[in-house]
Amino acid sequence: MSTRILVIDASHTIQDILSQHFRPTNVIAAYVSDRERAFEVLEAERYDYIICDSETSGLKALDLIGVVAMLPYDPGVILIGSALEEDFPQVQSLALAHSINLLAVLERPIDTQAFLGAFHDVASVRSNRVVGSETVLSEAEFMRGLMTDGLAAVFQPKKDIKTGKIVGGECFARWQAPGGGLLGAGAIIKLAREQGHMDLLAYRMIELAFKLKGNWEGALKGAQIWVNVSSENLRNMDFADVVSGLADQYQINAGEVTLEVTESDLDIDRHEPLETLKLLKDRGFKLALDDFGAGYATLLEMDTIPFDEVVIDRKFLSRALKDKSARLILESAIELTHKLDMVCSLEGVETAEHLQLVQDLKADYAQGFLIGKPMPEDKFLKTL
Repeated sequence: MSTRILVIDASHTIQDILSQHFRPTNVIAAYVSDRERAFEVLEAERYDYIICDSETSGLKALDLIGVVAMLPYDPGVILIGSALEEDFPQVQSLALAHSINLLAVLERPIDTQAFLGAFHDVASVRSNRVVGSETVLSEAEFMRGLMTDGLAAVFQPKKDIKTGKIVGGECFARWQAPGGGLLGAGAIIKLAREQGHMDLLAYRMIELAFKLKGNWEGALKGAQIWVNVSSENLRNMDFADVVSGLADQYQINAGEVTLEVTESDLDIDRHEPLETLKLLKDRGFKLALDDFGAGYATLLEMDTIPFDEVVIDRKFLSRALKDKSARLILESAIELTHKLDMVCSLEGVETAEHLQLVQDLKADYAQGFLIGKPMPEDKFLKTL
């Protein structure tokens, strides 16, 4: 299978490097020269890698990261440009928050070896090496890290619109890099799924979240946490027992835990996920349908699933600011959610305009960079 690469570059520098070092039979590359054409192509096609020279294309690195965050797939990203260095901390932080595979940030003139080293090999064979800011682990290292201290947790604050207070946060997986620092979970989740270890990853992540929450004291003890689970987890009929057992072990009130499953990850025609969700609900846990609008479920179909919360996909918020029809659709979704006795959350709240719209449309919770980025536990607790 060929590797698909999108190059956003008005010069021929990157095209020349690719043609010299990759065989045409292994690589299918598309070339666009400006930001408008890049957005059109990204909406229409899927790519394994996206390479962007911000200096020549006029597409800012931060804007590209924002677009990649909304794609329904997980490409590797390589950024190039002489002015990138001063923006790099912000670019890296945004990429990390969305678990984007930011493989490298390079300056002009392009160092060919550094550029080529940022790729996984073109056959997409994973090996044990560091590529840019993402680490690709062997299965043995992954398992060893799960059993020791490889997994880490960060929390992104969630704001109650009515009270204006932070009521808790969503817990995200991070990986302790061998050289220090935290890496996004994109490659780790992909490895777990490929190797059939999604249950183990979920159990360890839930255990870590419960262990941390169990140590919170005073007013912090009642803070809500949101934890992601996958369709693979829900198809395991023992999953509800394991989650309940961990809550008992760390003395966690199940009513303070919301388990999130993404809409695109939920097969409403399968019996096992529905039964597992009902068991979790019966045992006091709250349930949220995440990224609503990105998949195929409808609110009307959800009468058989005991959700407490709907998290509307971030793309609706951005579009609603610019398009009247999109705003009406978003407003209708929020109203219908409330009529079905569920609370409504909006992600991607990154500007004062976003927050004002969330308030105007009477959503219940807001989450995004304006409220707070995913952060270590000690910083998160200070927001409560």
